[in-house]
Amino acid sequence: MTDTNRPGPDCDTDQHRHYPRPCKQCEQSTCNHCSVLCYCCRAYICTWCTERNGHTGFYARCNECLDHEEERYPLYHEPYRPQHGPHRLTIGIEIEISGTHSHPLMTGSDLVAGWCDDISLEKGGREYQTHPLATNPETLAKLRDLIAAIVPEEPQDHAGGHIHVSRTPRQTRGRWLRAIAALDHDKAAWLNMRHADPDNNRWCRPDNRHDGKRTAVNDEHGNTIELRTFGPWNADSVDTLMPAIHWIRTMWRFFENHPDLIRNKDIEATSRTAWANAVPAIAKKGNR
Repeated sequence: MTDTNRPGPDCDTDQHRHYPRPCKQCEQSTCNHCSVLCYCCRAYICTWCTERNGHTGFYARCNECLDHEEERYPLYHEPYRPQHGPHRLTIGIEIEISGTHSHPLMTGSDLVAGWCDDISLEKGGREYQTHPLATNPETLAKLRDLIAAIVPEEPQDHAGGHIHVSRTPRQTRGRWLRAIAALDHDKAAWLNMRHADPDNNRWCRPDNRHDGKRTAVNDEHGNTIELRTFGPWNADSVDTLMPAIHWIRTMWRFFENHPDLIRNKDIEATSRTAWANAVPAIAKKGNR
């Protein structure tokens, strides 16, 4: 509905005169010079409305998006801390959903610690961060139920499902890179991994030439190792979730039990054995 309290446009550019577009919020004419894109839904909002909303500049939001809690900084129940021993593994998952989806499903889960916009995702997309989670059967069952309930309405080509594992002195980037690289394209697919897919591994290549967000293992977090190889987690990929966590748990414990140097071939062999123990029997046919 048009906001009759809004003053007339004060933009006198050629673009406004010849290429006007309506403001999503007040419906009066605006243009690139006198509007911004809503950070959440990417609709045009005139500068008068953004000032009235109290959100200006790059992070401006329209009133409709402001009516929802679009972002919450993660407040973890139990922060990641350096741990020791085979039973101290915790995992945290970044659940990215591109496009329209059930926001209340995610924000209403006690597994979810926070969420935020992600401009790499389609309109309406969000990234949700779980609490640090134990890998006991009860917690994993709840996690699986949550993932199974995520039904994508749009392609998820730009979404990911990075998994953080608790850091210790024995959990190193080099060890995890070697474990991931040991899994070829066919094996990786059964764990929802993308590092061996040349068409889909731009941000998760398993090599030492890149670091941070440009590699399969991000070592830049203080309390975690981030495994960036995983694709989006939702109803389409839920059957690979438990095998992926099983593989992670096996490798994490293997590294914890080896304080000294490990030969690369031993890491690779253990990774492939962990894969074989994690995936269903049908995956192993022709995949030796």
